[in-house]
Amino acid sequence: MRKGQLTKEHIIRESAGLFNTKGYTGASLSEIIDRCGIRKGGIYNHFENKDEIALAAFDYSFSQILSFLSKTLENAPNSKERLLAICRVYIDIIENNSIEGGCPILNTAIESDDGHPLLKERAQNAMKMFIDRLTMIIVKGIENKEFRNDINPEEVCTYIIAVVEGGVMLSKLFDDSKYLRHCTNNVVQYIEVQMLNNNI
Repeated sequence: MRKGQLTKEHIIRESAGLFNTKGYTGASLSEIIDRCGIRKGGIYNHFENKDEIALAAFDYSFSQILSFLSKTLENAPNSKERLLAICRVYIDIIENNSIEGGCPILNTAIESDDGHPLLKERAQNAMKMFIDRLTMIIVKGIENKEFRNDINPEEVCTYIIAVVEGGVMLSKLFDDSKYLRHCTNNVVQYIEVQMLNNNI
């Protein structure tokens, strides 16, 4: 890999943690420069402006979530365990700070609601991708008769995401992972009581 590409990836990596922790508005270009250890001109060799860095940083943070999910889901033997594995990924993000600043989709959605349409669009697309993957797990569980055939995959998906992301928000707000654990416990109970096909 060429030096220029390595430098660009370094800027994206370092900026990702900064944006995900302080937000687009809170992270200044001077902080990006300080954190990267690169002169201002070095930044502009690779990016036209702060917006470009922020979009690339979001993509990087989201790719980390996808990577964690892929690795975790590899060993899940069925649809129920795949849903529970997703909960464990989010617990790890919060408790071990495996993605600096927490969930980039949640952080970006909250901050860019009206102030940054491009970042909002990025967060929407990322969430759509996550919803699609989660829905596929649920549909597969129905097809395999693991889940009841009268559940609505879209409704179930909305519920799980809302509960987990709500737990992430509360845990970040109060610096205490117990809120996320409370929420994921509710997801587990929901799967056990409302989703599993107990007729097999």
